Amino acid sequence: MLCFALLSGFAHADNNQVVGCFSSGKINVKFVQVSQDGISLGYVKYSKSDKGIPLVFISGSSAVNEDGRSDEYTSKWAEFIDGKLNGYYTIMSQGARFYQLTYKSKKNTITSFSDNTNAYNEEGTDCKW
Repeated sequence: MLCFALLSGFAHADNNQVVGCFSSGKINVKFVQVSQDGISLGYVKYSKSDKGIPLVFISGSSAVNEDGRSDEYTSKWAEFIDGKLNGYYTIMSQGARFYQLTYKSKKNTITSFSDNTNAYNEEGTDCKW
């Protein structure tokens, strides 16, 4: 609950919000990252759910591309449901675009999602499922 309260405050402040729309077979998920003053918060929302799941940023790393392309950035997030750690999301991006999301459950089941470029609204601020 605290994470959502903080996110709503971030949404009204001067911040940087980035949305990623991902698909894996019949599963669609939206990832939202909100950053301000060095703090990153996030959540995921599955297309068949009316609730978002709060995420806590754990770590990030960059890989430099020597061929002139933008650096690749990987971030790791912890998922909490009912206040309990439930799994981890790893999000990969290059430049301003996310391109891969991987979910690892607490039972070590791994689900991979790819960027669904057809799912973004015209402004790129939301997913159209």
